[in-house]
Amino acid sequence: MELAERESDVSSVVGRAAGRVLPQPRARARTDGYAFCPDDGFWFRPAYTEGKCPLCGEAAPEGAPRSRLAQMEPSWLGIAGLALLSLVMLALVLYMYFRG
Repeated sequence: MELAERESDVSSVVGRAAGRVLPQPRARARTDGYAFCPDDGFWFRPAYTEGKCPLCGEAAPEGAPRSRLAQMEPSWLGIAGLALLSLVMLALVLYMYFRG
């Protein structure tokens, strides 16, 4: 009986010490794309793990976030296309000019 009491005292002291020594998860913004699994204390990116924790398999609180391409406004893709096309036309004009 006395051994069991000592063991529980030791485990409670060790548990309190571990709580002070082990790093607490720092707060992250949801915009980082990370999720925190409370079961194993692991930060992970649900976009790369199909919305589940890779260690325990529990679903992320908000599920898998959309990819960056899906989050992007479609007008920015059009602007990028026009910029690329303008560079191609510039290269063609300079080629024709210096070709003589």
